[in-house]
Amino acid sequence: MKVFCTGYFLEVISDLEKKNNYSGIFKDVCTYFSDKNIDELHITKDILRNSPGIHSINKYRIPNSTIGIGKRGSYRCISMCNVKSDKIFVDFIYPKTGSEGSENITKEGIKSIAINITNSIQSGNIYEIDLQNEQIIDLKGNRIK
Repeated sequence: MKVFCTGYFLEVISDLEKKNNYSGIFKDVCTYFSDKNIDELHITKDILRNSPGIHSINKYRIPNSTIGIGKRGSYRCISMCNVKSDKIFVDFIYPKTGSEGSENITKEGIKSIAINITNSIQSGNIYEIDLQNEQIIDLKGNRIK
């Protein structure tokens, strides 16, 4: 399984990493996805249910290791799972609690994220997350983060 992210995800991660309570967010994302497989992630929680068995838009709870409060108060990550290509596309992540915390995203917000992921894939504005080395790489192989 390969994990990719959008340019918007890079912006959100960069902004959150500057805050003390979220400084380990990228490492937490890598840790979360590194021990999962596509089938497990695909069935986690399909929040739009548009194309069952092909792709899904999922919300994952990712623990925040910096503050150590578990999944309930940690990050929410919105991603697209594409089962046929064995790829995950991450677009948005937000903390549930803390100074940057927010409530659940609306269904319209989820649809907007799905559109952004699709547009990012089509325009080539997509980056691979190297989970093992905790790096982000552009499609030409250049390290971004």
